[in-house]
Amino acid sequence: MTLRVRWFHGCSSARRPTAVGRFSGRTGRVSRVSSLPDFIYSLALSPWALVVLALLLIIDGFFPLVPGETTVVALATLGATGHGPAPLTVLLVGTAATVVGDGIAFLIGRHLGMTRWKWTRRPKVAQVLSWAAGQIANRPGPILIVAKFIPSARVAVTMTAGASGLSVRRFLPLSLLAASIYTLYHVVVATTFGTMFASKPIIGLLASLGFGAAIAAIAAIARSLRQRSLRTNDHARPLGRETF
Repeated sequence: MTLRVRWFHGCSSARRPTAVGRFSGRTGRVSRVSSLPDFIYSLALSPWALVVLALLLIIDGFFPLVPGETTVVALATLGATGHGPAPLTVLLVGTAATVVGDGIAFLIGRHLGMTRWKWTRRPKVAQVLSWAAGQIANRPGPILIVAKFIPSARVAVTMTAGASGLSVRRFLPLSLLAASIYTLYHVVVATTFGTMFASKPIIGLLASLGFGAAIAAIAAIARSLRQRSLRTNDHARPLGRETF
């Protein structure tokens, strides 16, 4: 099956030349693509784009070194400009795949625990995991949602939820809620920038990715400052009669 795609949606041919590309479902290749933006658009419009999105998000759920959220932002941004799948489709597929990935991480924590790997036994990591376990025992919803926006904590917190004995019946609704908020946030940001730069989809894509990276960095810094404050309070000696 051959899918014909017309590039630079919404741009006049007088200002920018129009190129036509073909995506072949048999070979999985794109032919007659004249530039890098054309190549990116052709991949976003291919039947495999959503399959790749789902696979990346599932893997990202337990191995956070793949560009899962980057792919969500990219497809939603291009979709908002008419060069990719509809943002609503990206939202639905992204949410479902994220729940599956979280479920795998949860089961890994449930059956393998958190002390099997050396990195989890490092003092700072062990302290964070201990804090996460306490939060999950008292308020699992907020910690699972917040951890979604911190790449370094996302998988660890989900695995800790499984290792700490949180029931599957309680975890699944919270996982769905966290995945929905997490994916919706990225899709809304991507759609906003995609609409703002409708005539320049690549600029919109770069702006969306930059905004997402900035928010993730701010969340990571805030988390680090909070942990430092908690450590300072723990080591501070209380003042009172027993001090003298």
